Amino acid sequence: MFNVLVACYGKWDATAEVPYILKKAGCHVDVFCTNESWLISNKYYDNWIDAGEGKEFNKEKFFSVIENNNYQWIILGDDILINFMNQEIHDEALFLKILPLTKIANRKILSSKQGLSDFCIANKIDTPGYVMYNDLSDLETIKATLHFPVINKLDFSFGGTDMFISNSFEEFQTNIHKLPLGKNVLVQEFVTGEEIPVEGLFYKGELLVYLSSNVLKYSSTNFSYTTRKNYYDNEDLKPILIRLGKELGLSGFANMLYIYNKQSDKYYLIEVDPRPNSWMAYGRFIANTNFSDGVKRIISGDYINGYQGMGIKKPKVEVALFYKDMKRVIWNKDLNGAMSWLLNRKGFWMYLPFYDFKLTRRIFTTLWREVVGYKWKKLMGKI
Repeated sequence: MFNVLVACYGKWDATAEVPYILKKAGCHVDVFCTNESWLISNKYYDNWIDAGEGKEFNKEKFFSVIENNNYQWIILGDDILINFMNQEIHDEALFLKILPLTKIANRKILSSKQGLSDFCIANKIDTPGYVMYNDLSDLETIKATLHFPVINKLDFSFGGTDMFISNSFEEFQTNIHKLPLGKNVLVQEFVTGEEIPVEGLFYKGELLVYLSSNVLKYSSTNFSYTTRKNYYDNEDLKPILIRLGKELGLSGFANMLYIYNKQSDKYYLIEVDPRPNSWMAYGRFIANTNFSDGVKRIISGDYINGYQGMGIKKPKVEVALFYKDMKRVIWNKDLNGAMSWLLNRKGFWMYLPFYDFKLTRRIFTTLWREVVGYKWKKLMGKI
């Protein structure tokens, strides 16, 4: 049996269907998380290892579980846990066992946007230019070095935290008060073009599976999480992703963001998050080869043959995440969006989570608490 341990730091809903992907591939799946985690809100794991209560991750228990069990694959399910493990682990053998890279020299990309930019520049991978901002003394370098517009990002952040675009240096100066001093902020040239999110599966540097898409709906702003995407086959990305996997030493699930600029005919790498996401379980509706098939190739050892195609079922496949999209629909009062789910427009009912009633219960309970319950309390003057 191919034994897998999936770990999560907190209440990260993107991990909810990861056990499903693994179980369908024939894995024995253990999960390490708290009792509030979405990792246990499904019926597809074999054992739950309680991470305990409290805000601090129980690293001693986690390391003990790894030492006392024969896991062929360890998956860290969220950015915070990846960053934490990257900071805590100094032994190379333990790093290679737990972190999603086979090249420890590239570990800075796990905790730093600057680290990814430096990696790309060093390996001649197309990526926007940048300057790090810590205080006002960096303004002259930004003015002299970067082409505007620019976008700023905290060096370690997720979910679009504290991001905004400045179309000129003067506009950047006007907004400078929004940036935290001494926090290592990446000020990056903002490349215009087609935004292409990519989900991939790599193993020991080999690309096995990838799906590319365009975003149709964000939960709120363009820096928030996505709720609907249009998937299509982008063959141009194949050699780019194969090279990225080998150069970085990617080993595991990964989310990437590219911007395609038509004028330069280049794909600029913007982000690499080496973890699972909510979309990967829905690959089964998009392509003949899905992420569970990729995991099967890892188990069999066939990963050494690299990428072998996906077989996209239609030129364009619209996919919606029920939980995230329903939150967007309710908060934004999107009647047309609600009708898409109610009337099964574009076959949306296939994305309902009724294949797993444990997950369904968690979704509807959480929707009620987060959205409907909140609005009712507000209406009644209790908030």
